[in-house]
Amino acid sequence: MKKFFTTIIMSMTIFTLSIATVGCKAASETPQTSQTTETRTVSTVKGDVTIPADPKRIADVSGISDMLYILGNKPVATSDSDAYDHTKFPVYLEKELEGAKIVGYPMTDTVDVEGVLASQPDLIIMNPRQEKAYDQFSKIAPTIMISPDVNNWRNDFKMVGKLFDKEAAAESYIQDYDTKTKEIGDTIKKANGENATYFAFLTAGSDYYLFTGAAYGDILYNDMKLAAPASLPQQDNISLPVSSLEGLTKIDADYMIVLASDEDKATLEASSVWKNMTAVKNSHVIWLPQSPYFNQAYSVYGKLSLVDKIKELLIQK
Repeated sequence: MKKFFTTIIMSMTIFTLSIATVGCKAASETPQTSQTTETRTVSTVKGDVTIPADPKRIADVSGISDMLYILGNKPVATSDSDAYDHTKFPVYLEKELEGAKIVGYPMTDTVDVEGVLASQPDLIIMNPRQEKAYDQFSKIAPTIMISPDVNNWRNDFKMVGKLFDKEAAAESYIQDYDTKTKEIGDTIKKANGENATYFAFLTAGSDYYLFTGAAYGDILYNDMKLAAPASLPQQDNISLPVSSLEGLTKIDADYMIVLASDEDKATLEASSVWKNMTAVKNSHVIWLPQSPYFNQAYSVYGKLSLVDKIKELLIQK
């Protein structure tokens, strides 16, 4: 179990989205449809690639299917599967991606190439982790390789919007999200006190992965503007800081959000060290299952419902 968590978190490497619309070209014949279709050329890490200006059948194995859905480009094949069960969608994307074929998980290098082929895409989007399949994909449909940065989702979303000529829609979505999360943060501070501190972490056996600058840390501190504990460590790169149980006592926030399996929860609750922490003694601990809540904090679409859930739970506590 510990190895599984470590693989998920450490595999989230920083990468910069390197797609830029260069311009439109003359109409061309696409082999998939044998119809004249307007195209545009984009610059990628693999060089310039000519793609449909308005693709209708996108196979996304890069992990941005939630962004595509928001922009009205629901994929026909996707790797946005549940982190703990790659055969199903996370619950917050079940209806949104219904009907799309699951062909992998974006944090692994394994892709169902046959599944991608069967979906008859007119555009394939992938990330560098699946580079070994690039040549195969390129023979199926125009293929672009992007590099999303899970710690800078706003920039990612703007760049995806630019790729599909929907920059205004992406900007509007971000603005609405920022307004909503600021209002929720103000409501939480009014209910719990301006100076209350908040902290979230993921359990993995005897290791605890701290959400400081990413996912829940980003939502709590940057979006909701809630206070962080003074002793919260900084996140220097894409990897989440790791702590021992004793290390958690030095952070000791007023409110804690804990992502844990039933087994890890039971272990913590049996610990005398845990029982002496401020949030525990005041019954200010919020427990969430790792699936879907680990991935949901990283999902542009999933964040919307997650912030409502955080508001509900924190004010109840």
